[in-house]
Amino acid sequence: MNRIQTVLLALLALAATTASAQMNALPPQRHLLVYGEAEARAIPDRFSIKISFDEVDPSADIARRKVEASVARVLEALEKAGVPEGEIIATSMDIEPRERYDAKSEEDVYEGMGVSRDISARFSDLDALEAFIGGLETSKSLQVSGITTALSSEAALKAALREKSIAATRAKAEEMAKAFGVRLAGVYSVSDVAPQFSYGIQPGSWSGGYQWSRASGQLDAITVTGARIDRSVSLRAGYVTFNDKIYAVFLIAD
Repeated sequence: MNRIQTVLLALLALAATTASAQMNALPPQRHLLVYGEAEARAIPDRFSIKISFDEVDPSADIARRKVEASVARVLEALEKAGVPEGEIIATSMDIEPRERYDAKSEEDVYEGMGVSRDISARFSDLDALEAFIGGLETSKSLQVSGITTALSSEAALKAALREKSIAATRAKAEEMAKAFGVRLAGVYSVSDVAPQFSYGIQPGSWSGGYQWSRASGQLDAITVTGARIDRSVSLRAGYVTFNDKIYAVFLIAD
């Protein structure tokens, strides 16, 4: 038997062992396999924007100075918009030769040295972000490349969801045990990963989960306009959905 065959047999044996362990994860005693789910919706309160700077010039120093001047203007605008220094991240400057393909000569043509840099800033106020974007003078060398949203209380919200999904799991198990005239004898296993057993248990939907909304009022929709920006930008503070699931195996007794 050669080395490759030996390795393949070892991998097959490991896969079979893993599958067997998963199939045998259920207890031999009578049990209930249930899962509970909790879901919440919230309106984001953190808004991040990414601004990209790029200059090309035969002189690397001139391109660098142009980028530095643009970065300085944007940093000043961010300060006026009330963005704290700790909410601004600037990448290091990237310098590389630039070429373009000339279809007529069918070859690459040297254009100069390209200098690029990115700035990411996080706003806590949507109106301030709107005013900032409205004052940006975008060009080929300065582009707004992306806006993302986040929730400042995400960690606390996820912790609350975990508590509710655990409560939902136990409530479902107690409901099922009562319906079949048995009682819960204890928890055998708990996981937040959906089990896959030989008799076909698959993750599904359970309508008895908890659900509530952290949103207040109506959704805010704004349109960024202004004489200095070359195109209109629409922003919407929509909902962000978080969910959590807990799978548990309960032992049952008469």
